[in-house]
Amino acid sequence: MAKTEFTIKTNDLNKCFKNVKAVQGVNLAVRKGDVYGFLGPNGAGKTTTIKMILGLTHPDSGNVFINGKNTSKSGVDLRARIGYLPERAQLYKNLTAIQTLNFFAELRKADKKECDELLNKVGLTQWRDTKVGTFSKGMVQLLGISQALLGDPKLLILDEPTSGLDPRWSRILKDVILEKNSKGTTIFFSSHLLFEVQELCNRVAILNKGKLIIEDTVDKISEGVHLKPQLILTISGDTKAAVKILKKGGFDSQLVGDQIKVLVEPDQKAKVLNLLEDNGFVIQDFITKEPSLEKAFIEIIGDEAGVGGDINEA
Repeated sequence: MAKTEFTIKTNDLNKCFKNVKAVQGVNLAVRKGDVYGFLGPNGAGKTTTIKMILGLTHPDSGNVFINGKNTSKSGVDLRARIGYLPERAQLYKNLTAIQTLNFFAELRKADKKECDELLNKVGLTQWRDTKVGTFSKGMVQLLGISQALLGDPKLLILDEPTSGLDPRWSRILKDVILEKNSKGTTIFFSSHLLFEVQELCNRVAILNKGKLIIEDTVDKISEGVHLKPQLILTISGDTKAAVKILKKGGFDSQLVGDQIKVLVEPDQKAKVLNLLEDNGFVIQDFITKEPSLEKAFIEIIGDEAGVGGDINEA
């Protein structure tokens, strides 16, 4: 069996700010080629962890390894090959979009020919010569993503990358992420938007109150909290009576509009349908809705979400 290669590993990372334990003993393992989602409520410690990975703040204890090398010993060279988008991209307002990318290309020793290509990739070509000071928050975010892509880095770290993007531009960003990953780039991004993590990621870590709660695949996290699928039924007849029969049969059921929603174990779906049919109801339509990462997230962190954590996060 081939040895697993890790692009990012952290070993017992700890960071305190005065009396706040922002990050407590965090061990992450981001495999080469992952699209890795870093989840947690506001104040969980996500941004502080990212800043320690990038060397923008130093851990009180613990180590960060990038491609197997300890960043405390060779951090500058390692981090020079990372594409990074902060949660709030800060760009020079008096520069145009193309001037901004040319500036970053010089800093990163990237080919300036990439700049126009990247503006086109994120949909900003028509604003090429427009000053950044006139840009909307979403446009600034897209330009920030463009600078992160300069030099074709093999590791992208994106902090809340879809913040401020409308659905169209958010879709462009997701396509960029998937395209880069298909070419071997490891993507590490934090988000509180669970549906996009479920859409994009193969592995996920959940942080709460500075502690790593769980790290696994999306499917295994959802399975691990034993959430039931939802059976959504459309029937003919008295829907209220049907719900009463289902509840009497031991099924967690409710009427929502003209549909009946039943939380049911996967092997119990046929029993629900048979119970209704045996009582004279005709099943017109039914679909199964699998439990989402959002429900798993809420189940895992419980009522502790948003308490303590990271003083750098809004």
